[in-house]
Amino acid sequence: MTPAEFRAALPGFADEEKFPESMLALWLDFAAAQVPAERWGNLRSQGILFLAAHHLTLVAAASKAADGTGGLEAASGGVTSESKTVGSVSKSVSRSGGAAGIDPRGGQYNDTSWGRQYWALASTIGAGGLVL
Repeated sequence: MTPAEFRAALPGFADEEKFPESMLALWLDFAAAQVPAERWGNLRSQGILFLAAHHLTLVAAASKAADGTGGLEAASGGVTSESKTVGSVSKSVSRSGGAAGIDPRGGQYNDTSWGRQYWALASTIGAGGLVL
């Protein structure tokens, strides 16, 4: 998959300043190495797409902090509950949808919607270890 094909499939990554060609190429190459054709078959393109998008999303989140870490929020994964108290006003927020459907076995892939899609696909095709 080329950076141009990636951008065409996922227009959210079209900003070349935020996602330079070299960054896309790096993560596409990484994803291609993690998604072997002999195991993934005709789903390989989707696996590469989701895995690269997952890592690019994490890179974008990390770049939001001045020190490049993204802060604790970027590293904490999906938020399932949040509470705030201001004076005598209290607010509680629980997320449903994607955060509610997090797979406890998904590890770092739970940190982005792309990672959750990658993990679901990898789990479906059995991308884990092969026992003979």
